[in-house]
Amino acid sequence: MLNHTPNNAATEQAPDKLWQWLKGTWTDRILLLIAIIAIAISWQWLHQHLAGTPLVHIYHGKTLLATYPLHPEHPIHFQAQGDLGISDISIDNEGVSITHSACTTQRCTLSGHRHRIGDILACVPNRILVSIQGQQDIPLDATTE
Repeated sequence: MLNHTPNNAATEQAPDKLWQWLKGTWTDRILLLIAIIAIAISWQWLHQHLAGTPLVHIYHGKTLLATYPLHPEHPIHFQAQGDLGISDISIDNEGVSITHSACTTQRCTLSGHRHRIGDILACVPNRILVSIQGQQDIPLDATTE
């Protein structure tokens, strides 16, 4: 009878060839790591600096109340009149946040700072919406189409 066991020499050669290709010297590994880090930093820089100046839009319902740059030279405090009262909105170097609102839950104030294009802060009971918009393309999904 014939024994149909796999050829061990053939199965061991494929991983050895792959290992030889990946092996390299320490200099190769360091250069590869530096290249990967440089690509990541360049990608991040390009997305931040070529996307245009992000703007903060403040709405009450569907009415636009104000528009400010996201990272102003001096901190900006805006008071938006909502259905329940005034919501205090702060725009500074860290981003935008709702610091105080007339609503009872205060979930909007617990949201913290937002600083990326497409981020949204909302005080639903007071009908105040704060959105960060810019020129960067944001992928659409079935909900936003």
